[in-house]
Amino acid sequence: MATKTWISNVSSTWATAGSWSPAGVPATGDDAVFTGINNGQCTVGVATNTLLSLVTTGYTGNLIVNTRLTVGGNVTLSASNNISGTSDITISTNSTIISAGATIGCILRFSTINTTIQLADAMILTAGLTALGTPAGFIALRSSVPLTQRSFTLVNNGTSTQYVDYLNVTDINSSAACTLWTYKGTVTNCSNWFVMPTQPPPVSSISIA
Repeated sequence: MATKTWISNVSSTWATAGSWSPAGVPATGDDAVFTGINNGQCTVGVATNTLLSLVTTGYTGNLIVNTRLTVGGNVTLSASNNISGTSDITISTNSTIISAGATIGCILRFSTINTTIQLADAMILTAGLTALGTPAGFIALRSSVPLTQRSFTLVNNGTSTQYVDYLNVTDINSSAACTLWTYKGTVTNCSNWFVMPTQPPPVSSISIA
């Protein structure tokens, strides 16, 4: 395992070995770090190895995710960088997401059942959420700090298909302040929850607060 830091100040691709220090594309188990020192645009055009973590703290450039970017651990984002793209960031294991108020403009995908995803602050998704479980397993979404409320907003932009399937949300502070329109799901300690027997009509947003 190694820490690979993005060092390009011009537009480059994730797969360009010279855009990382030490040189070489992040391998499985590596930490990928973007700082505020080198802010060249990074385009993910080839599916990545499974990272240990992804950090963009201080980065003000554009991270364009056009093929799958897979993280097997925590994701820490910067409020000042732009994340977009036609593919997704896949989180494959128990992880904490620190979004710092950044809007994630590519799909966020939770891929492993019986996994807990923790939110450390408010998060906004504009391209879509894919949270796919099975009848025998679910994905738990909860706050990183017990009794501390988080906000999760999934904006319906009218063009993206959003799958929220067997997503188990734990009521963060027992305030019954969770609202989610979903096709399937499991409810824990929340009365203000809506699970529909059929696909719901389009709504402006989905909020878990």
